[in-house]
Amino acid sequence: MFASMTRICGHLAVRWRRVGRRLARQQGVTLVELLAVMVVLMIVLAPLTGSFASALHAQVDQTRRFDAQENARQALDRMRKDIHCAHGVTDPGPNDAGGETIVLTETNTTGTAECPGLILTGASSVQWCTIPVAGAVDRYQLYRENDVDNACDGDASTFMVDYLTRADLWASPTCVSGQYPTVGLTMPVAIDPVDHPESSYTLGDEIALRNGDVCS
Repeated sequence: MFASMTRICGHLAVRWRRVGRRLARQQGVTLVELLAVMVVLMIVLAPLTGSFASALHAQVDQTRRFDAQENARQALDRMRKDIHCAHGVTDPGPNDAGGETIVLTETNTTGTAECPGLILTGASSVQWCTIPVAGAVDRYQLYRENDVDNACDGDASTFMVDYLTRADLWASPTCVSGQYPTVGLTMPVAIDPVDHPESSYTLGDEIALRNGDVCS
């Protein structure tokens, strides 16, 4: 029994010595081999990195486009409600800030609001205006002012949309016999004002004053 255990222990000791010698012979890689591996990894990973960067850039660009379009649509929808409810409209004219202002009369000839709730109680009109952004080139913001006692100047007025590329959004009202007066609108919005300020998304519409007097 003792002899058997001795032989087993001796056999294991021999095995461990052999493993130790093998481990002792293990060597690291040379600098040339390390550089070769790094070059291969760069060749493999470079196209993948480029693909990820391109996909990320495309996603950011798509988000900017969506935001610009969505903000412009919301502003246009709000303006469309005011014009539909308006009884009268002025020609667009320059304001003191350097943009343009249009005034929509929201009450009829008796002083009653055509669409109660769109304007302040006691107010008779609503103003829309474009205000240039200080220090920027061809960048305007759109505001709405429903208090007739306040000028539409971008201070106390309600902000609607940014990065408009022009101030003259509105055309002079047109009137065709037998139809309601209409206001033409062109709203260009910069899609990517940081990297591509020349690219814009334009919304346009011809909006009728449904509560106005029919043109004679």
